[in-house]
Amino acid sequence: MRRLRSSGPWRNRQAPQWISRNLRVKLLAILLALASWVVVVYAANPPDSRQILVHVQQDSQQLPGSYVLAHAINDIGVRISGTRDHVDAFQLSSIRATPNFDAIHHTGIQQLPLTVVNTDPNVELTDEPPTVTADVDLLASTSVKVQVRTSKTPVGYQISSITADPASVQLIGPHNELGIAQAVVDLNLGTRTNTLTQDGLPVLVVDPRNGNRPLTDVTVKEGTVRVTVVIKPVDGSLVATVLPQLIGQVAAGHVLSVVSVDPPTVILTGPQDLINGAQQLPTTQIPIYGLTADHTFTITLDAPKGLVFTLASGATATSIPINVHVSVGALPEAVVTPTPPSPAPSATARSTTPTPCPSPSPTAIVGGPTPKPCP
Repeated sequence: MRRLRSSGPWRNRQAPQWISRNLRVKLLAILLALASWVVVVYAANPPDSRQILVHVQQDSQQLPGSYVLAHAINDIGVRISGTRDHVDAFQLSSIRATPNFDAIHHTGIQQLPLTVVNTDPNVELTDEPPTVTADVDLLASTSVKVQVRTSKTPVGYQISSITADPASVQLIGPHNELGIAQAVVDLNLGTRTNTLTQDGLPVLVVDPRNGNRPLTDVTVKEGTVRVTVVIKPVDGSLVATVLPQLIGQVAAGHVLSVVSVDPPTVILTGPQDLINGAQQLPTTQIPIYGLTADHTFTITLDAPKGLVFTLASGATATSIPINVHVSVGALPEAVVTPTPPSPAPSATARSTTPTPCPSPSPTAIVGGPTPKPCP
């Protein structure tokens, strides 16, 4: 072979001079170009990694015998690595985490081997845990009473009774959780003021020790119930004023001075919405035509419809007697004082100076008139 090369056409062949000319500079340029290309490529799509949470497969049918999970197994954290584009495009469905439930041989908290499989070839998995923590219990069932949770009733009304049909349901789930589980039904009363019946209400299973947290691993055999809520008005009491209604006028020359009622107030008991409008109770009309003296009227006062009177003894009545006392007084007689007539004014003003009386003459005139004496 060596003889052929030495004697062949390549024996005296030499490389072109332009290749060997400035060889170091050319090699440096090639290295710089390669470095620039790598920088550009990595800048556009650099390597990346990200921590993600992966759901652990935990189908109850995979557990052996009567074992069940008392609580759901928490998600695990793994790290995926690759280019930025591949990491951004990664789907969680590409990872499947499956515990080895065949390793369960007793109840309680235990570590189960975990297998994590990645079906995306563009990313790599790191930091996947080898085991997961599982709380294992035995499957059991029990019957519990259904509790109905309702919204508030309108003002003036209250819930009289609540009935669920069926009254109890069967729960199936982990033995330890069944001891604290409660079956509840939620019902919104809205503005309802009378009996409400609702069919097909779903039954929820909650943990009352943990803020009524839903127990998703406990199932209800009877999924829905029928609920009947009886709503009635709220009873209350109110002190009402008796208002006498008088008709007519007392006799002429008399005046109505005082009107009093015995008792002046009464206690009403009944639904709150009816009591609110019964602060005053008018009596029937009481005629006082032509009264000249005091008089007491005994009348019957009826309670408004739907209300009753509460007596001092604690008994109740729909009507009670009321005494209305009317005081009448006589007006004083009028005294007439005559007024003297005023003299008519004279046309000529008279002197207010009296005229002097003439002295009688000492000589009598015989046969003459006798002079009149001065006043």
